Amino acid sequence: MKDDNKKAKLVTIGIALVLILIICGISVIVHSVRKGESMDSNSKLQSDIVDYANNGQEGSVTAENVVKEPEEPEKPQEPQEPEGQEAGSQDGLGDEGKLPAEAQEPSAPVEEPAVVVENTQMQAPESIMEEEAKKAGNTAENQQTTAKWQKEVSENLLTVEVDLPRQMSEMKGYWEAGNMKAVEDLAYLPRYRAASEKLSGTTKYYYFGDTDGQNRPNGKGLAMYTDNQYYYGEWKDGVRSGAGMWVKFYVYDQNAKAKDSLYLQHSYSGTWANDLPNGEGAEHYDFIDENLEEGVGYNRNYIGNFKNGLYHGDIYITNYYKGGNTKEWNGTATEGVWKALGNKDKEGRYPIITEVTNPENYQWMKSTENKNHGVEGLISAAK
Repeated sequence: MKDDNKKAKLVTIGIALVLILIICGISVIVHSVRKGESMDSNSKLQSDIVDYANNGQEGSVTAENVVKEPEEPEKPQEPQEPEGQEAGSQDGLGDEGKLPAEAQEPSAPVEEPAVVVENTQMQAPESIMEEEAKKAGNTAENQQTTAKWQKEVSENLLTVEVDLPRQMSEMKGYWEAGNMKAVEDLAYLPRYRAASEKLSGTTKYYYFGDTDGQNRPNGKGLAMYTDNQYYYGEWKDGVRSGAGMWVKFYVYDQNAKAKDSLYLQHSYSGTWANDLPNGEGAEHYDFIDENLEEGVGYNRNYIGNFKNGLYHGDIYITNYYKGGNTKEWNGTATEGVWKALGNKDKEGRYPIITEVTNPENYQWMKSTENKNHGVEGLISAAK
């Protein structure tokens, strides 16, 4: 009886073990099947992602070809960069650590005031001076009937023919030779005034001379401005810098009153920086003597130091009287403001300039007028 019970237990245990093995086997098979399905699903998903990316690239290339601007020449195809990196950049930055071009703010356009006149090497056989002399000598009708500083009644500068290369070249030649009489004669001719008139209302200028790699005035050269103004001398980086001379030539209508037509020329010679008189220099006026009042002294020369076009430091002054008499004066200014030399008078004026040979004789000025004294009328983009 006991043996039968043992056999029964052994059979039961054996059956249980067999069932356990079968269950384990089934579990292994099921797990393997599920794993295979999962792997197939991942592979398919990865394949779908690659296909989507490829389709997106093809779509971009097609769109780029269709939208290409007709004005731009076709560029050679650039090699593709690794995904997620801008072409020609590192970590989202362009060359030399700058942002890509499309991310940078556009810089404001810089207006270049110089209109550089090229030398055509096609000079006429005779000079403009000789040509004008022949024209004036041909008939009495063509002779100048007014002073050089007076416009002809029938003058129309819009109809005057201008040849900038020839005109600038000839004036520059006389200036280089130190022949200021010839420079003056040219400046009063209608063809020169007509060229200057074309610049009216601007600070632009015609330039003839040395330039740098960016075609800016650099070295020595001649500039023509509106209002019959000229500069000849040194330049640097497109502005007047170094030693040079600026001149304005005055022209009046024939009916201008004498008191409104006193000046023939106004000039400054000396050092320049930032396109303005800076450093040692001399300002000078030439007067139309016949229009000056008797017994009145007109300040003619200011010699000393300048700062941004204004008197700055000790200034030596001469004034001029009709007929040729002169007086000498001294004054001190700080950035265009004269130093007061005493108390104001009953009219509210202060003594600012004293006569060299008579220190008790002064030139007087109201405090409201005592500002911005310097080279007046000078055309410059730096003002």
